[in-house]
Amino acid sequence: MTKKRLEQAGVIPYRRGVGGWEFLIITSRKGNWIFPKGVIAADEDPEETAMKECAEEAGIQGTIVGEAVGSYPDRRRKQPCTVKMFLLRYEAETTWKEKGTRKRSWCSFAEASHRLRKESVRELLARALDLLELDRADP
Repeated sequence: MTKKRLEQAGVIPYRRGVGGWEFLIITSRKGNWIFPKGVIAADEDPEETAMKECAEEAGIQGTIVGEAVGSYPDRRRKQPCTVKMFLLRYEAETTWKEKGTRKRSWCSFAEASHRLRKESVRELLARALDLLELDRADP
């Protein structure tokens, strides 16, 4: 019998900086640079989970813009999962529950792409940048 694939949701937080678009990445508990994400609870939709995880893991809040950018395969505690990613327009700092266990960094596209380890996540970042550049995600 195969286990049901876990579903996760996350965000690619962004803001417009002096030099162009900036993206927020955080460290995982293992120290790898990632975007905020988490398991979708039974009583939440993917967007709710994504925004909640962003607040807890990165200490920021914002608004999800548009449809999902895409998804990528991952593993959580050795179990396969799919992570659905959304663009999140940064609005404010909020209570950062995981401040003591994570680092965060606002980066240019090039820097974020360099730090992100997984090719599938870098591809979603490139898609997010394309959407922003085409003004299809945010004015």
